[in-house]
Amino acid sequence: MIGHSPPPPHQSTTTATQHQLTHNQLVNFLRDEIGKTEASATAVLIMKLRRTKRLDAIIGDTSTQSIINYTDQRLDSLLRDADRYAHFSDEQICLVLSGLANNAQSILAATKILSELHKPFIADDSPVMLRPHIGIANFPELGRDAGQLLMYADIASDIAATNEQGYYVYQPEDRIETEAYSGLDIELGHAIKANELHVHYQPQVNIQTGRCVSIEALVRWTAPGQRVIDPSTLIGIAENAGLINTLTLWILNTALRHTAAFLKAGIDIGISVNLPPKMLEDKELPQIVQQALDMWGIPASNLTLEITESLIIDDYESSLTMLSRLRELGIRLSIDDFGTGYSSLAYVKHFPVQELKIDILFIQNIHKSREDKHLVRTIIDLAKNFNLITVAEGVEDQETFDLLRDLGCDLVQGFLYSRALSDTDFISWYRQRT
Repeated sequence: MIGHSPPPPHQSTTTATQHQLTHNQLVNFLRDEIGKTEASATAVLIMKLRRTKRLDAIIGDTSTQSIINYTDQRLDSLLRDADRYAHFSDEQICLVLSGLANNAQSILAATKILSELHKPFIADDSPVMLRPHIGIANFPELGRDAGQLLMYADIASDIAATNEQGYYVYQPEDRIETEAYSGLDIELGHAIKANELHVHYQPQVNIQTGRCVSIEALVRWTAPGQRVIDPSTLIGIAENAGLINTLTLWILNTALRHTAAFLKAGIDIGISVNLPPKMLEDKELPQIVQQALDMWGIPASNLTLEITESLIIDDYESSLTMLSRLRELGIRLSIDDFGTGYSSLAYVKHFPVQELKIDILFIQNIHKSREDKHLVRTIIDLAKNFNLITVAEGVEDQETFDLLRDLGCDLVQGFLYSRALSDTDFISWYRQRT
């Protein structure tokens, strides 16, 4: 299953390894393995490397290829001759482990891979420390459909990102829950048109004054049958159904409408709205945003659009052009989940952004991990050098708040102050605090 031979010395190579296949080759390999008459236990593993804690992501220039090369070498040192893997993206690797004696071996494989890849290493003369997580789907328990197995492993990898073990095995009962979401794309389209969704607001508090200076707009949906849909699932449904732009514009207009009501109630506050990657591809986006601001009479300076970190690096030139056009409107721009991707402030300083939101994973681990604490400190210090505001998400206790205040963070949001509130509940909450 997983070999015990020592890892080979580090080499810089871009050639395919002995276990590596292309995406299509791996899918065909999986189909062949599970299609055999006497097929033995087979495991599909989806490993995601996106969650990284590496100071060079902020201050260095480690290439993505160097990290890929290192990961390939580690996998080659661990896998059996019969195992295969393919890169589905720079941050996602799929492995197929066939001929297993039992399903427990897939867990053993995952733990050994995680243990190996958690070790710090040097790439391009910079220290790197990966934080992978792995989702596992086992054959024959989950059927003989290769596409389904890949989907289940992908879902499991998202669950694995939230637990301490770093891996998760997809269970048959998870499949039932997944299938319960089928058809919701049609329901979501109806809900948007019928104005049946809701936008809630989580306060962002100035860490020095304790004053709420802004709020983040977060969508909520109770689907037919009183099913409360998890926000991340809702966004996934919208993306898969091609509704993400429509949903985002609905959220933007609803948030600005509520902001106008807040202003009327004497509450002058900033509003942050998440902008999905596909929205930046719309050349008419600046006009759409300006029209929404004009419609509700909201000053452009009150609106912040949050963009994910990986997005602005994936398409540097077009992202820079679009963000510059948006900034010309007078709105503010924020990089969401900062610290999780492969970008650096060498890139960020060229973008017209005013704010960095430190990823919640680092905030939650700030007392457990010396590296995470160091990373948060580095983000805050370097952001100040570029006159950028820092926002910490997921602040749930006074100890974390005190540490972030000592580190110089500017704004915090989280359950320490409030959950996300409806527009009317937010007005009551704000007035009670003032």
